Amino acid sequence: MIKVATIARNTADSPNMAANDAAILERVTALLRERGANVATIGEEEEIPRGTQVVCSMSRTAATIERLKRAEQQGVIVINPTTAVENCSRKQFMEILRRNGIPQPAYSITNGAAGLTSECYPCWIKKANGWSNHKEDICYAQNSNEATRAIEQMAQRGIKEFIRMQHCTGDIVKFYGIADRLFHYSYPGSGKFGHEEINGAPKHYAFDAAALKDIAHRAARAIGLEIYGGDAIITPQGEIFIIDINDFPSFTAVREAAAAEIAQLIISKTEQTE
Repeated sequence: MIKVATIARNTADSPNMAANDAAILERVTALLRERGANVATIGEEEEIPRGTQVVCSMSRTAATIERLKRAEQQGVIVINPTTAVENCSRKQFMEILRRNGIPQPAYSITNGAAGLTSECYPCWIKKANGWSNHKEDICYAQNSNEATRAIEQMAQRGIKEFIRMQHCTGDIVKFYGIADRLFHYSYPGSGKFGHEEINGAPKHYAFDAAALKDIAHRAARAIGLEIYGGDAIITPQGEIFIIDINDFPSFTAVREAAAAEIAQLIISKTEQTE
């Protein structure tokens, strides 16, 4: 009998998505138990049970990641790997995409508002480090005054580094993947912070769906993710740009299929070690 531990994401790291995040992990747990696995559901502060072969974790807290790193050193398989989760901090994943030639909008990194008057607008101002936990961690700016105000407001919350990213006109497409086992994309409604409204209702511009899949897979592999999701912009000309990628999304649109593939991925990992 394989021994698995699952770790949920805390609500602070799951803004407006806590129920959906919980639902995918609960379904994975149920499917693993149906397959005969011994599954322990543990909190972010709890120690990993002795004898655990695989940890399926949605956690992003520094303390949990450090605990999982120690488990990896002892031979426990962690999905997603801890290095991949850390790579999903915004600045880190954008730099990884840049180094690997994966298309994304032009961007720059800044420690403050200096020089913003010479930038092109509209643009997005984003918190550079970590994940977006508040709506104000991502701000749309139509001019230098709005960009400066966004940075100043973030700085008041202790944020010290910022991404300035070019705004791209086009359709937002959400994509989801599980290693090479599943890939799905869809046009979203309102997201967790409602920023999709800036781009407006989808125009359904023609694009190469196979190219989107290839770009998303390349991005995930470069970051080290096996379970991932993200957002892309499809321009009126059919160009594809990655604007966000994250570890272990809620898979709301394809929860049942995703849960089945995640469960099988975990089982396959244990079989490889036997």
